[in-house]
Amino acid sequence: MKLFEPGMIGKMLVPNRIVMASIGTHSLHFDGQMNERTIDYYEARAKGGTGLIITSGADVRGHMPHQPALYDDRFIPGLNQLVKRVHQHGAKIAVQLSSGGVKERFLWRGFERPKETEILGASVIPCVTFGVTPRAITREEIKEHIEDCADGAWRAKQAGFDAVEVKGCHGYFLSGFLSRYQNRRTDEYGGSMENRARFACEIIARVREKLGPDFPILFRLNGSDFIEGGTTLEEAVLAAPLFVKAGADCLSVSAGNQDTREWRDLSYLFPDGAIVYLAEAIKKAVKVPVMTVGKLGNPIFADSILRDGKADFIALGRPLLADPEWPVKVKEGRLADLCHCISCNNCRLGHTTKELIDKKGAGLDCTVNPELLREKEFEIKPVSKPKKVMVIGGGLAGMETARVLKERGHNVSLYEKSDRLGGLWNIVVRDAKKASFATVTDYLSRRLKRVGVPIFTNKEVTPELVSKEKPDAVVVATGATPKSLDVPGIDRKNVLQATDVLTGEAKVGQRVVVIGGRLVGMEIALMLAEQGKNVSIVTRRGLGAGAPLERNIFVVLRERLMEGGVAIYANSTILEIAEKGVFFAWEKELEFVPADTIVLAVGLKPENKLVDELKGVVSELYAIGDCVEPRDALRAINEGAEVARKI
Repeated sequence: MKLFEPGMIGKMLVPNRIVMASIGTHSLHFDGQMNERTIDYYEARAKGGTGLIITSGADVRGHMPHQPALYDDRFIPGLNQLVKRVHQHGAKIAVQLSSGGVKERFLWRGFERPKETEILGASVIPCVTFGVTPRAITREEIKEHIEDCADGAWRAKQAGFDAVEVKGCHGYFLSGFLSRYQNRRTDEYGGSMENRARFACEIIARVREKLGPDFPILFRLNGSDFIEGGTTLEEAVLAAPLFVKAGADCLSVSAGNQDTREWRDLSYLFPDGAIVYLAEAIKKAVKVPVMTVGKLGNPIFADSILRDGKADFIALGRPLLADPEWPVKVKEGRLADLCHCISCNNCRLGHTTKELIDKKGAGLDCTVNPELLREKEFEIKPVSKPKKVMVIGGGLAGMETARVLKERGHNVSLYEKSDRLGGLWNIVVRDAKKASFATVTDYLSRRLKRVGVPIFTNKEVTPELVSKEKPDAVVVATGATPKSLDVPGIDRKNVLQATDVLTGEAKVGQRVVVIGGRLVGMEIALMLAEQGKNVSIVTRRGLGAGAPLERNIFVVLRERLMEGGVAIYANSTILEIAEKGVFFAWEKELEFVPADTIVLAVGLKPENKLVDELKGVVSELYAIGDCVEPRDALRAINEGAEVARKI
């Protein structure tokens, strides 16, 4: 595979074409000092075969908490430890030079921000997403910032990094200068593309001067901002040669600014490689290597991009969060062993508030990889006294629990009352947009079989069975069932649960009212609208309210619902379900929407009866996942992983 051919970036030989894209971990000490769990995280990806690792954006000004820091010499020793650990496995490592700009508002959530760390931008243009309006940076401050970047790059070189990447994408500080929308300046840094690129070029040139002719410099830019007035592909193609002329040895092409982040972190609602065409166009305009990114976790597809000459390197972010051994598994042909990223974007929900840090420490989470940023903590450690453990419920939480217990040496059995493992997840994957989600149950099932966990399907566990088996411990993971509503007409034949619609077991009429505007309600409404149905959503709160819903996914679903002509009645109260439609209160008015079918998407209720029945039957009893409180797959799998390490 071309993925595993060496590649040059300037004078740096990268052992393969797989790059770990910069992705914020929010896991360092508050002031930016390196720590062991962050080093463990990067080392795991180096050990897994990644050719080049690019760290999360490093703070060159002292304005971004919990990020790698390059604004003082005192950070060099810690960064050097990271470099040494990565180099032990033959990987190269670069540090990204970054200034947050409007993103700094996000990083300071819950903390008192020092007055001297005011937010700067190209112009006084508000960022709606973060609710902040920057102050326009002065010419004098621009010169200072250029020196800050060059000094940070020098420190990176002293720490032993193989390269630096200058961040000029995603609507962050430097990216704002490239955008007509964010940059309204009338001096030499505004107006034409050449002027708007001047700041970035001066940083690259000064870093080159500071580090010498042979030290590799990468520049990351947007191929498009995907917003009216923002950077376009045509402009990016014009700017790219300017960055190379200034001294960049490689261009990494991404997309989206802070108000169009859905293009930065492509969710399951987008096709694989949706922004590769941006890198392909820029590659034709320059003679240095070009890197592409964006839902490239399918190795066959990623390799085809290289073979077709669309890019020179493949940057992976979330796929390497999900499986740090992605490269070595692909190289060895073990594709069936890959733990696939499902692009659910749970890792992007944000974990930097003071409340979360006080509780568990800041950092990323991953739905399919509970070991993320806990690599050493979650190493499998054999038990000294094996126990007999019954795991009841074969959903995601139960599957993960049983596997870890078995690997630790316990005598464990898994019971599932239906004929297959997976629980409600088997219904989730019926949505065509979520077909890739089936890789989760496939992966967990294979691991269960590999370690030899006895699995009993079509077996409903009772207190009598538990008494008979005499286990030392029981883990209940019986999941949840759909909620209903206490309103007149709820028992009518034209009222269906969303799960029945997803499985295809129920016939849906032409006119549909979906009750519930959270994730499931939005997805069901979109699916039916795409089938040509006349769909309305009636929801008690605002669209997307309730359980945490990743912003990028919400934005895309909302836009597609509107494009599909779905009527949305937010902040409404269902009064009655009639034979031919739904009565509800909306904006202090009585409304009636005609419908042939009413679909309930009002959430889940825990299936916890067995938990109460087993109290006093077994001395060691645990309840995990949705049977405690319905949440999401991330919490279910993570709870299973945690409990299995405690028993």
